[in-house]
Amino acid sequence: MNEQTTTPRPQVATWAPSQTGPCARCHTSTCRYGVGGNPLCKQCQQARQEQPAHP
Repeated sequence: MNEQTTTPRPQVATWAPSQTGPCARCHTSTCRYGVGGNPLCKQCQQARQEQPAHP
């Protein structure tokens, strides 16, 4: 059997332009304001979660 691997596709913005702002870490455009807004983009959020906790 052939196993097919898929590469993740870039996320398409699904928020209003007024909610768009730069990621606080890497400065890419992300949903920064409004419902679901976060100062970090999804990739930076994941990288932050993978960091070891500080004592």
